[in-house]
Amino acid sequence: QLCAILRMLKFGIKENEKGTLLALAVYTTHLTLGDAWNKVFFGLECINQGTTVISLFFGALLTSAFLFYKIDKEAGYYMLPTCGWVAVAAALQYSIYFKNK
Repeated sequence: QLCAILRMLKFGIKENEKGTLLALAVYTTHLTLGDAWNKVFFGLECINQGTTVISLFFGALLTSAFLFYKIDKEAGYYMLPTCGWVAVAAALQYSIYFKNK
C-alpha cells in the first residue's frame, strides 16, 4: 500500500487534486475501519459487531482501490493484495458469525 500512496502523491495531485483528496480520504477511512475491526473482533471478541465493521472496512477498501485505479492504474493494482487478504478475512468472519448465530 505504501507504493500505492507514493504513486498517488506523485501523479494524482498534479492532475486531479479533488479526486486525489477524495481517494486519500477513503483510504484513511479504510485504515481506520481496519484498525477498528482488529480491536472489535480480536480485542473485544464481539463477533456480531466485528462482522459489521469488516463489511464496512471491505467496502471502503474496494472503494479506495477503485478510486486509486481511476487516478493511477498502478496504484490501484498495488491495492489488490490487500483486497485479497481482506476478502479472506471477511469470509472467515462471516463463517464464524453464521456458526455462532
